[in-house]
Amino acid sequence: MSNVKHIQDSTQFAAQVLTQDGLYVVDFYADWCGPCKIMLPVYENLSIDVDLTTKATFIKINRDENIDLIEKFGFIIPTIPRFFTFRIQEGQLAILEDLGGTQSKTSLKNKILTHHEVSPNRLIQKTPNHKPRVAIIGSGPSGLTAGIYAARASLDVTIFTGFQPGGQLTTTTEIENFPGAWDKDTKEGMMGPDLMALIQQQAEHFGATTQISEIKSITIDSNHNHDIANKPVFNLTDGYGETHQFDSVIIASGATAKYIGLPGEEKWIGKGYHSCATCDGFFYRDKVIAVVGGGDSAMEESNFLTKFASKVYLIHRREEFRASKIMLDRARNNPKIEFVLNQQPIEFLTKDDGKKFAGVKMQNTKDQSISELELDGLFVAIGHIPNTGFAKDLLSMDEAGYLIPRSKQISELLLQKESVENINQEDFMKYRTMSQIPGIFIAGDVEDTVYRQAITAAGDGCRAAIDCEKWLESL
Repeated sequence: MSNVKHIQDSTQFAAQVLTQDGLYVVDFYADWCGPCKIMLPVYENLSIDVDLTTKATFIKINRDENIDLIEKFGFIIPTIPRFFTFRIQEGQLAILEDLGGTQSKTSLKNKILTHHEVSPNRLIQKTPNHKPRVAIIGSGPSGLTAGIYAARASLDVTIFTGFQPGGQLTTTTEIENFPGAWDKDTKEGMMGPDLMALIQQQAEHFGATTQISEIKSITIDSNHNHDIANKPVFNLTDGYGETHQFDSVIIASGATAKYIGLPGEEKWIGKGYHSCATCDGFFYRDKVIAVVGGGDSAMEESNFLTKFASKVYLIHRREEFRASKIMLDRARNNPKIEFVLNQQPIEFLTKDDGKKFAGVKMQNTKDQSISELELDGLFVAIGHIPNTGFAKDLLSMDEAGYLIPRSKQISELLLQKESVENINQEDFMKYRTMSQIPGIFIAGDVEDTVYRQAITAAGDGCRAAIDCEKWLESL
């Protein structure tokens, strides 16, 4: 037998909670939540504990069915179950502490007892519907995933999509390596644009709004009259000249693959013309393909593609390579790879009345002679351009323009055994996705020079949103 009251809606909350002064403990749960079911007997036992029965009232509220109630009184619920203590005094509600989620009965009991003697003078009237404002720059996997997590944490989220909503995945066709984006009946992956549209709808479902505009600059207004002492406001100016103000910013603007610049190449991107071997190589099993480039990436992708293709041509405009000796030797020693040197593609070859990719026409860089190479697919590995121009002179970047999170900065200093005496290492590592400017976070291909996968970008977006939420909460 428990003493837990189930509150069904806002009307019942107003009648049975707001009218009764005292200390309350609330459990936010959902019917589908496994951890909620695990914590149920713990919570019910607390409600009949002799040390607590006269000190607090225990209630349960279904998180999914009471979003308005939760937002009105300022509860922030990133995960469930979630327990809070709050006090009612003359119809006013003050949250005393977020007690967290799954934990022991003893831990919860000790936290509740610490709030029994809290003076009613500590009551602070919550501003209805006040939410910290978070801007997310970019709408690829990292930006949209950050939007999902930030919106579910009851933050006021605006996603600036740029002029390529969905990011690089919208230029691909079938995606088979994103978990869950796969049809169990047809055994086929999702189309890139379909997957990104679905993730955007998911972010919007949880409250994020999207704005199709490109951010041109970020400035910091330290003198803004903000409700949090010493907390700056970030001013974001878009391509239309409008300025928007936010409490925090997540930069997930990604990187743009460099293409060769052939006439009409936009038509063939994802349809025979690719920039990601690990993304699209699988579709060329037992096919003849080519890679354009002369650096380590070109060598690595050529070797990778031999796992699928029957033959890989490596096209380079000269005989010298930027690639390291070890990477170059690996490619040269691979029997499936044939080097095509002093050549550069100048035109696509097509068949079936121009409907299907068929190869490339090439020009010799020494004698300008023309030749043709029949192919099933062409991959370019000539680098990426990080979309970070709007953050120039504001955030730390490497020589190529990729942003550097401050956790990576201090890690590199430690590896180099340089002096870090004046650096608060714990603070630097606490929010691993934060830039050197508190309140600005970094996610995805905008800083990732190694993996550049949809799933790793999504993971970065998740981390950045959690860091952002915790940072805002700490203020």
